[in-house]
Amino acid sequence: MRAGKARVRRVRSIIQQKAIPSPYIKPAPHFLFKLVAIMLMVSLNGVGLSGVGYTMGYYNDVETSTENTFEAGSVDFLLGVSGWQATSTAVSMPPGDIVKKAVEVDPGDSNPFQYFATSTNFAGDADFCAGLNATVVLEGAPMYDGPLTGLLTDATTTLNSWEITYTTGVQNFQNRICDFDIDYNAWQTRHEYPTYEDGGYSDTEKVPNHLASWGFRINKVYYDVDSPERGADGVNEWVEIYNQTNVPLDISGWKICDNNSCDTLPLTPLIPGQKYAVIVATSTTATTTTVSNGLPAYWYLPSEVTRININEEIGNGLANAGDRLILKRPDDVVIDQMNWGTDTGVWNPGATDVAEGNVLARVPSVYDTDTPSDWQELKPPSVDLIYPDEGGSYTWYWGYSYDIQWTATNNNGSDSDLDISIFYVKDVNYDSLISAGDTTHTIAETTANDGLFNWTVPSGFIGYIWIHLVATGPENPMLNSGTISGKIYDPIPLFIGPASALIFGEAMPETELPAPELPAPDELPAEDIAEPVTEPIEEAPPAVEGAPEETEIVAPESTTEPASEEVVDAPVVAQEVIPEIIPEVVQEVVLEAIVEIPVEEPVIVTEPVVVQEEPPAVVESAPATEPEPAPVVEPPPAE
Repeated sequence: MRAGKARVRRVRSIIQQKAIPSPYIKPAPHFLFKLVAIMLMVSLNGVGLSGVGYTMGYYNDVETSTENTFEAGSVDFLLGVSGWQATSTAVSMPPGDIVKKAVEVDPGDSNPFQYFATSTNFAGDADFCAGLNATVVLEGAPMYDGPLTGLLTDATTTLNSWEITYTTGVQNFQNRICDFDIDYNAWQTRHEYPTYEDGGYSDTEKVPNHLASWGFRINKVYYDVDSPERGADGVNEWVEIYNQTNVPLDISGWKICDNNSCDTLPLTPLIPGQKYAVIVATSTTATTTTVSNGLPAYWYLPSEVTRININEEIGNGLANAGDRLILKRPDDVVIDQMNWGTDTGVWNPGATDVAEGNVLARVPSVYDTDTPSDWQELKPPSVDLIYPDEGGSYTWYWGYSYDIQWTATNNNGSDSDLDISIFYVKDVNYDSLISAGDTTHTIAETTANDGLFNWTVPSGFIGYIWIHLVATGPENPMLNSGTISGKIYDPIPLFIGPASALIFGEAMPETELPAPELPAPDELPAEDIAEPVTEPIEEAPPAVEGAPEETEIVAPESTTEPASEEVVDAPVVAQEVIPEIIPEVVQEVVLEAIVEIPVEEPVIVTEPVVVQEEPPAVVESAPATEPEPAPVVEPPPAE
């Protein structure tokens, strides 16, 4: 035992003697201790965590809830907007005009809110917008009164009717427009947000507005031409424009457009206030004093209407089935527009499509609410001349009165509403036809449609004339129809009453001399029929184109003696021809002879013109007393 212990001690001693101490041996136990501690901690945590995961998995469960709706409160309201009160002026405002619009606020299911009104989004003519005033009332309480451009009300929670009144004041604006919105801005009352912009639920509803001053308006359209009576499509279409204002306006440089192209209006005289202009493609469509070939034009142009000839089709020609018209200022701002038939460029549906030959017109004239219902179909009047009729041939004498008779039917209302204008056309180029260069002259600019007008033939023209009668619809100067009589010969009445029997060899038929003032031959005494009786003619009629510059006819003091002198040197020609031709031709031959007489040296004839033989026996037996002379109308003195 002791020997073994000694051996162990000896080995330890040897080891201790032979071992070399290391610098790392001392710190090693601390490092190993830390390492072991860390490993134990990680191991224990891992074991613990694995136990927890196992526990969560062991108690896991899933439950599902379906068809759930989560809804937050909001601010959402609606507006009920009335039409314009005084609609016809909202788009045609004269100075001092007033228009109104009412707005109802409907909260629906909205959260409680407060709101205010303000004007925004201005477009158009700045001067007109700035010149408009607005007055705002909410349930009778004033909210604003001032310039439209500055409209802003206080916030309110009152949910009732708003009324906004717009006025132009005293300024006279023409052809101006103003487009703008009235905004109603609302935000929630909960949480007491101070302003609309600061947060919370909110909503804005807008009311768009269009206001326009008075000015030019499209008033009538003739696009489906009654051919050939009124011309042809395209070249004989027309558009009537009306100046609503009380001052003359310039339409030069404006544009008239259809749905395809535009035409610029030429330099034009000012359109008087509350008067009309008509845009035509050719000069033969409508005329006043000049006459087109074969007729006095397809439409009569009243004196109050200014003609604007663009010398080409309007647009690319107005389509019968559907088209539109747009009237633009020179800066391309649209002042008025409309459409009809299949075109939907302005309204859908558009205004009614009219039958061929009829006119699409504002009814009443110039009535404008900017809706297709403003436009209605109108049919031109029907007119017929009874005397002188269209197919007759007549002779009317200077100074005699004749009854012009007609019938005129108003196809859109009462016949008494029609206005009648009567003219006569002079054959100034002496071709016995109505042709270019002939002129129209007024008999009656306007008269009632009573079927009768008495007219005294003026002196001063020798040749053919025609009666031109026009019937015009009420308030529509271009809605008219005219008719032309047969030709009427218009000679100087050289002899009056029964004396014509001696001139022409026989009495002229009454149809050739229908003047009611003339007594019929069978109403005169026998001695008057047997003896040529004339009133003294003091002076010759005025000189006329194609006739001698001066013709003097002097009659004796007593009607029982032949005339003492007369300026003429052609009666022989008349006497030779008269027995062989009819009376009307004889009149023409006599007048032709007079026309060809030179006027430098008139010949004074002391013998009577008609009777160059000794008076017949019946004259010698005539009573000594002067018989009652036949009616006579003295021509005016020569100028």
